[in-house]
Amino acid sequence: MRYLASLLVLSILFLAPSVGVANNASNGNVYVSIEGVDGRVANNVRSLLSIYALHEQSAPGAARVRYLHELAHRDIRRAVTPYGYYQFELESSLEQRDNNWYAHYEIRLGSAIPIGTVSIEIQGEAQEDEAFRNIRNRVNLRSGSALRHSQYESAKNRIRDLAAERGYYQARFVKQELRIDLDSYLAHVELVLDSGPRYRYGRVTFNEGHLDEDLLYRFVTFEQGQPVSSNEIIALQQGMAGTDYFGRVEVQPLWAEADDDYQVPIAVNFEPNKRRYYRTGIGYGTDTGPRIRFDVNQRWVNSRGHRVNGQIQLSEILNSVGASYIIPGARPQTDQYAIRALYRDEDTSSTQSELFSVGVSWQTELTRTQRVIALDWQTERDVLDGVSRRSDFLLPSASWTRVHADNRLDVDRGFRLNFTVRGASTDLLSDTDFLQSTLSGKFVTRLSERVRILSRSEIGLTASGNFDRVPTSLRFYAGGDNSVRGYGYRSIGPRTELGDARGARHLFTGSIEADYEFRTNWRFAVFTDVGNAFDELDDPIKVGAGFGLRWQSPVGPIRIDLAHGFSEPGDTVRLHLTIGPDL
Repeated sequence: MRYLASLLVLSILFLAPSVGVANNASNGNVYVSIEGVDGRVANNVRSLLSIYALHEQSAPGAARVRYLHELAHRDIRRAVTPYGYYQFELESSLEQRDNNWYAHYEIRLGSAIPIGTVSIEIQGEAQEDEAFRNIRNRVNLRSGSALRHSQYESAKNRIRDLAAERGYYQARFVKQELRIDLDSYLAHVELVLDSGPRYRYGRVTFNEGHLDEDLLYRFVTFEQGQPVSSNEIIALQQGMAGTDYFGRVEVQPLWAEADDDYQVPIAVNFEPNKRRYYRTGIGYGTDTGPRIRFDVNQRWVNSRGHRVNGQIQLSEILNSVGASYIIPGARPQTDQYAIRALYRDEDTSSTQSELFSVGVSWQTELTRTQRVIALDWQTERDVLDGVSRRSDFLLPSASWTRVHADNRLDVDRGFRLNFTVRGASTDLLSDTDFLQSTLSGKFVTRLSERVRILSRSEIGLTASGNFDRVPTSLRFYAGGDNSVRGYGYRSIGPRTELGDARGARHLFTGSIEADYEFRTNWRFAVFTDVGNAFDELDDPIKVGAGFGLRWQSPVGPIRIDLAHGFSEPGDTVRLHLTIGPDL
């Protein structure tokens, strides 16, 4: 008997693992189906439904599958209540067929619970702060609207952010309650914020560096004793970092060192940038041919922050050499004065000109718009209709430019607007009376995840007592890569007796383009361009259209276009190649 018992035990030990493996192998897969919800609610259900983690996976065992199925009602309740659905019905089933498990859940949602009362109370110094007077209008919680937990959390974050932005460093919620009353089926919100004291700016200190304190303090736009604003602190850091002076900038309120009057010191630590940098660029455009550019920038020449930069550009048709001496203004992050000089030599199929200019300019920023006021003396020699000419002009000018873009190198939405006016007078050392203005704009918007619309337009108007005395650099031309595609560079407009484009008094160009991203960083585009450079308003508008390919390179889009000019005799198809940002 003892021998038989030993054989039985050994048989069980040897056979048991095999039986277990066989049972696991026969458990099959789990398949889960969910009906009755869609969108974000469905995604949240799939995320929180425990059994859904086994969907299309091997079943762990019958007991485990049944246990997870029993948790479904709890899991689904946790998934739908953040969207306000506190009433729902669930029909569920679990069955095993052909060795597989099939779990099915049909959810019937009731109406989302509406918000009943919303009580927001502000305690502390913020009670007297105008920004908190209408705090309920700043948060998206309205009596009668359907509750979303995310809106409740967002409302709390907005109140916290407002307190931080207004300098209430110690602000905290002493009560934050979202009460669900299932009997009346209403959700009640009660928030009580104790703002504490409002902190004010103390002394601003800078670490020792390469620039005078006088220049550094001109970056600061607030004064000691004013309420602390996180937006102003961020603006100070970004303003300093956006200049060429600094490699790293950190602006830190020292909250722990605030005095009894709640004045907090502001410490600004920075590291100087490299004092000099060089940049070389190589490019190609069908208007200019191959080109090379070399820049040198002395980021500061003295402790007062004066700067010097120079540029040389060489191409088949345009060569230029320029230099500027730049002096920071009252707000160095946006204001500057410049003394500048430029020599330019241009030789195209229709124009030849040689220009030298010297001048001064003042650049400043007005409510996100950059304004430049300048005064330039220019002397120019050009050849028009085979006749050499010389002209001298003293040109005061003003321009306003505003650019808004989420990413200048790869724009989803944005625009660029520019308005420029300049003039001259025979009473002020100029060869003729002259007044000119230009208005240009470019807009980019996204219609869908893959489709963008790009549009641009430019209008130019000139009034002159003797337009024949106006040099070629101050006239308008149309045609080319960035004008009306399908036509040669500066080929549209009035012509001389020798057939060369002589430039016009006025200008109008417009373009509409759609591109489609068919794969990452690659777009296909179609476009239509119109425009003309003209002396008389009844001159016909030229039309061009075509298609192209765009590659989003690290330095901005590279565009290759084939365009047809419909207003030229014969079939004119031109290749246009450009490199650079959309705005």
